[in-house]
Amino acid sequence: MALEYRLVALDLDGTVVNRDGAIVSGAREAVQHLLARGLTVTLATGRMYQPSNRFARELGISAPLICHQGALVRETAYGEVLWHMPLPAHLALRAIAVIREEAVHQYVYVDDVIYVEERWEDDLRYAQHNGVELRLVDDLAVLAERHPTEIAARGEAADIDLLVARIRAAIGTEVMVNKVHASFCEIAHVMSGKGNALKYLAERLGIPQSQTVAIGDSHNDISMLEWAGLGIAVGNAPAEVRASADWVFDCGAEEGFRQAIGQLLGRHEL
Repeated sequence: MALEYRLVALDLDGTVVNRDGAIVSGAREAVQHLLARGLTVTLATGRMYQPSNRFARELGISAPLICHQGALVRETAYGEVLWHMPLPAHLALRAIAVIREEAVHQYVYVDDVIYVEERWEDDLRYAQHNGVELRLVDDLAVLAERHPTEIAARGEAADIDLLVARIRAAIGTEVMVNKVHASFCEIAHVMSGKGNALKYLAERLGIPQSQTVAIGDSHNDISMLEWAGLGIAVGNAPAEVRASADWVFDCGAEEGFRQAIGQLLGRHEL
């Protein structure tokens, strides 16, 4: 049976990767089933390129990857950068200044490197595990002229809520603010986002919107779930995410993902 879809974009965390950072059971096989049926499969994630490339390799994915919440699209295996929407210097400076006022831990991402003003043990572990370089600088503001791919902050949940509100009030129409989880938020170019990046990739591959599929579970997936010809919400997705999807598999991420791919392929089980 011929499938009407040609491009599938998969979120990573909460969809294909569990809380321990491991690929969920059956995901590799599910991706291979999609590839065997002639579909192109990509990842659409908030993660940096390096860990995204590693997961792509483990899953057998070779299509360009959507990373940094859609601010970057790059070929696998450290290939060509196809799409990059970095923050303009003046907006990066304003974001850094607002974050500094809240006294939370701040990150600036430039050229696949994470810059910080203070090294935390958690940051070192993350960098080592994901093959990412972590550099210490005296003042993150000096990086603004290098047009960061993203800026992020970590802190107590209440502090992050306040920070997100302040960023949105100060420059919210000029940047995209994602609260990734209770203690972490990211600031990126207003024209980034998984939906815009998926649109770019589909057009580059010559695939019409109606033949695209997006699968995710979080607020940062909404733009691609809404843009795709078929949006699928899996796992314990929030109500807003479920409302943005065409199909909802409202169960654990692992089972929901398997059911979604099985349904997509016209079978009840993989």
